[in-house]
Formats: sequence, structure tokens, C-alpha cells
Amino acid sequence: MARYKSSTVTAPLPQRTLDYLEHGAPEGRRNAELFDAACQLRDAGQSLDDAESRLLARAVTDGLGDAESLTTIRSAFNGAAREPMGPPSGDHASRPQPRRVTGPPEPIEGGFPKLLAACFRPDEHVAIADTAADVNGEIAPRKGVTLTTAEWLERVDRKGGIDRVFSTKLGLFFRINPMTKGGSKDADVTSFRHTLVEFDRDKDGNPIPQAEQYRRIVESGLPVAVIIDSGNKSLHAIVRLNAPDAKEYRRRVDVVWKLFEGMDLDKQNRNPSRLSRCPDGWRTVEGEVRRQSLLATNLGAASWDAWEAGQKEADAPSSDAIMPISLLATYDTSHDPNNILGKRWLCRGGSLVVVGQSGIGKSSLCMQLMILWALGLPAFNITPVRPLRSLLIQAENDVGDLAEMYQGVRRGMGITPEQEAILEENIIIYRDTTRTGSDFVHAASALVDRHKPDLAWADPLLNYIGDEISDQRVISEFCCKMLNAVSLSTGVVWCLLHHTGKPSRDPKASSHWTSSDLAYSGLGSSALTNWARETAVLVRLKTQEGEPPTFQFSMTKRRTRAGLRDTAGKTTDTIFLRHSTHGGICWEQCEPPPKIDKEAKTSNYKLGGRKSSFDTDAFMAAINAFGGTLNRANVKTVAAAINCSERTAWTWWKKLKTKDLEVLQQPSAASAEETQPAAAASAATIPPL
Repeated sequence: MARYKSSTVTAPLPQRTLDYLEHGAPEGRRNAELFDAACQLRDAGQSLDDAESRLLARAVTDGLGDAESLTTIRSAFNGAAREPMGPPSGDHASRPQPRRVTGPPEPIEGGFPKLLAACFRPDEHVAIADTAADVNGEIAPRKGVTLTTAEWLERVDRKGGIDRVFSTKLGLFFRINPMTKGGSKDADVTSFRHTLVEFDRDKDGNPIPQAEQYRRIVESGLPVAVIIDSGNKSLHAIVRLNAPDAKEYRRRVDVVWKLFEGMDLDKQNRNPSRLSRCPDGWRTVEGEVRRQSLLATNLGAASWDAWEAGQKEADAPSSDAIMPISLLATYDTSHDPNNILGKRWLCRGGSLVVVGQSGIGKSSLCMQLMILWALGLPAFNITPVRPLRSLLIQAENDVGDLAEMYQGVRRGMGITPEQEAILEENIIIYRDTTRTGSDFVHAASALVDRHKPDLAWADPLLNYIGDEISDQRVISEFCCKMLNAVSLSTGVVWCLLHHTGKPSRDPKASSHWTSSDLAYSGLGSSALTNWARETAVLVRLKTQEGEPPTFQFSMTKRRTRAGLRDTAGKTTDTIFLRHSTHGGICWEQCEPPPKIDKEAKTSNYKLGGRKSSFDTDAFMAAINAFGGTLNRANVKTVAAAINCSERTAWTWWKKLKTKDLEVLQQPSAASAEETQPAAAASAATIPPL
């Protein structure tokens, strides 16, 4: 036999079709392979006459009769042509791109034969069910009649339409998958080929017009065999799954249902023997007789596998995300075009979390940073590469609060009218007290698109995350998935202001913290710290009585890259700040606070919230005078000597013994002075980083 070629068609044929044309098909697959080949010739632009002359010889050689072969070929050509599949390729981009649509097309004449051509093989049994009223007067489909596709086509041709075969005006249905002869249940399904997608309301019960239904179905890109107008509110989409078994069918149905999340899909449509409205049948709605119509055939991807491969390809990082070794080897990190702050401390698409206790002035610090960087000036030696634009979305402060912050910084820094004009352009502030979760991110993303900021601040994070911040899943969804999607597409740096948790009851809980430990001081899941490119921590320190409030500001992840310098000009990851002493709300760098003198603190222990008049020196002198320790034999004498009760003497003995035992154990003032450096060294402050 001569070798078949595809040179006579307007598009190349897939290898499977070429193999069929040359080698034929085994018994049991002859009709199916003939139908598939006819569809491919149709899609490639071959005329019906040419296809018949080409395929008929192949089919007859395989043992099919002329009439049967012609019926199969013509059935395939009754369907609408799809995009030609062409030769096999390793490129998964075969999935058609979803196209914008405005509404459903006009009904297709002769819809029933085209439904059969799009959904069933010629030798498969198709169940058609008319309707009748039951004993309660309810209209319901009957079990139905099963004939092969070829038999239905012959009967419809003889009768002049399916509505002549079944004349009911109460509704006509077909089962969406091939069945056994006489079958009507899931167990009777012979091929798990299709599922039914139907929705006319969203999950909140709001109606969805047919135009919107059609748009959503088409833009899903799913391999849709047919779309049917039910004759009422909904469209029926018969989606081609081609699952090999019931288990895989259920999985693919789940994928489809998830794709239409938010729509009120009929859960009863998940079973494979489901009934759908039959084109060219009739139904009665509120006394009005309406026609059920075929609207479209063979939309979307060529197959389920092609669609799913396309979904995976769409979900994979783009080629822009590839970082070849050759790029890493030659990248000039000293002149990184993505850098915007410090020594590559924060780059485009990065993230910053500023953590601090409630009420210490994080918002005013944020205002000061925005102002300085908007002017292209360093803030505590953190230097921008150019003037930076900031978008602030905040929930805690009204216009008066923000005005106080701005005016305080303006007064403290001596901002000029010319600089204020730059700030008007480079700082955009919105107040949002209602949006959370994805609603917040969508709104923020729109503002980022509108204003094109370098930095997007959210103050505070707890107002906007919209779920349990201690749940790693919540952080991953909000930060990794939603915020990162915005930063990757725009280059904006997210700056989130966040609170610490409740302080520990143990006064020594943070006495040995490193900078890495401080990074995890924010409330909630550690996933937040892991996500952030930098976590900056602002903490109020314990200071000696009479000292002004002093704060430690530490970079915990990228540290010295920020550019911080201490008051001596040495590079560091930690500086100390105070509120301005010149009036107004403004932050100033200062010297580290003096360490707390532990011995001096010992003499002022408070019991029950009151300052004690107890004299430590007198108590130790009495102890030393009566044996050097407090016991049952001398407690009365010691208490009388220092003018307190025996109970108070025991209380103070226990307190001093556990907290300052090294002081009590020294018999002289000179020896006590030797312990002073050790006491001062153990002062309860967060250690410098």
C-alpha cells in the first residue's frame, strides 16, 4: 500500500493520524480510530470529499463496510473544527490561550447530531431520556433509551429531528457519558469521558447572567466538548476529562470544581452518569415552551492532558526567574541596579518587618524614615540610592495623629518649603481600617499600580493579615503568595510594622538573646521572620532612675549591610535612639544608656508595690553581729535591732539570699565593693547586638 502523506492538507497531521493511515487499526478500535482520524483531517482544513476518499480506503481495508465508514466520517465533520494539533512537540504551550468573550453565540442549527459527533463514538451507546409527571405531579426524567450514535443519527434523519423522536415539551435529557445498552447508573458507564459544569449563581446566591457563565467557561481554557443552553437560566458545559478509571475521574472532577471555586456548582453533577439537557429538545418554564440549544462545540484545550500540562506550565516560574551560573559569576554586586537602600540591604522586590512594643513610636519612626528617604537623605546612616517614593497604608492613626508626627519630624529636621514640595510628590498616605487578607492585598496592589512606589508600608500588620498570625499557613498565604506576587511583578519593597508579643514574666528571659533571637520577637509564627528579607527590632531598654527613655534599634538578619554607625562612627548592627529633646515627635541617635547598678537597685527592692524603708547595710550589720546568718535562735534579736517584725526579717533574708547572696556573704564594705562590677555586668537590659 502506498505511504499516506499529509501534504494535501493545509496543516500537518499528528503522528498518530499518520500511523493510522499507514497501518490501520485492530478490530474493536476501527470505528474509534477512523473517527479520530476524520476529526484530525477536518481540523487540518481537509474538505469532506477529500477526507472521504482518503479515509474510506483505509477503513475498508481494515474490514469496515462502506456505509458504516461514511457515517463515521460525516459524523466527525458535523463537529466544529478545532485548532490543528500538528506534529508532536515537547512544548507544553499547546494549550490555547483563554480568549476574551462577551457572551454566548447564537444557537447552532441541527444541534443534536453535532452533540453526538463531539461527544460520542459511532459505536458507543448513548442514553436519551424524555420526561413525565410522577404520581405526585412532579416532572422528572425517565430511565431513557440507549442506542448507538450511528443508530440515533439514522433515527433522527428518518424522523426529521430528535424532537420528533421524543415529542415531549417537558424536557429532554442525555447522559453525558457512554453507557451499556439499557444502562442508566454510574456502574453502567463505559467511558469516564465527560463531566457536567453548571452554575447560575455564585456562592452567596447572587444570579450570574448567561453571558458571564459563558465567559467564565471559555476563559477557563478547559477542553469543552459542547456548551448547551438549558432553555432556562443556566448553560451546561460538557467538559472532556478522558479519565482512565473512576478514581482518576473523581480527581479530575475535583480539579474542575476547584477551578470554579466561588460559583455555586451543582454538587449532584459530579457523578459520571449525570443527565444534561439535550439540544433540540423542548422544556416548559412557567407555562412557556422553550427550546434547548447547542451553542458551541470543541472549545479550549485539545485534551485534558494538554490543559493540565498548560496549567502546570503557567504555574511554573517564568524563564525570567532562571539564574544561570554565568550570570552569577559576572554579576556586579557593587553596582547592583536592584539595590535601593544600604549596601544591598534592601533591593527591589524585597521585604522589611519592623518589630516593636506597642506604643513606643513605631509609626513616628516610619514617618521619619519615609521623609528622609523621600528626600534622598540617610536615616541613621541607612542611605538610599536616590529619593524613594513611599506608599503608607495605615489603620491606627487619624489625620491629627499623622499631622503631629509629620510636624514633629519637620520641626526636628528643619525641613524647608522646597523639601516639603518633594515630600508631597514622594509620600502617599491612605487610611484603611476595614480590609483584611486578600481584600487588603488586592486594594494595596491597585495603589501600587497607581502610584508606583519604591516602598509600600502597612501599619500595623495585625490589622491587615485577617487571620491567625500564629498559623504558618496564614503567613505563607498572605506574605509568600499574595504579597510576593505584587513585589515580583512591580519591584515594590513591602515594609510591615508589627508588634512584639506579651513580655515574659521571667526578668532574665531575654538577658542572653543574640541578634538572631531578636529577629523572632514579633508576635506570631516564625514564618514571618523567615519570609522577611530584614527584621528590624525596636525595643525600649531598662534604664537607671532619672535617665530618659532609651531604645535599642537592631538589624537582625542583614545587619551591617544597612549602614548603621554608632556615635563613634563605627559600623554596627545596633544603635540607640531617644525621642527628641527639642520638642515634637522625632527620633535622635544617642549614646548607649549607663548599665543599671545592681547593688544600688538592691537597696530599693519593692514589696507589694511600695518602696521599702528597709536599710540593707543595717540588716547585714545585724546579721553579722549575731552569727552571720538568720536562724530561729537569733531572728527575734535581729528583728529588734533593725526595728522590723520577725516575719519581715525572714522575708528579707530569703529575698536577699536568693538574689544578692554574694553581697550578704561579705563581712566588710571593702569586700562588698569588689562585687560591684559583677553586679553591674548582670544588669537586666537587652544586650547590644
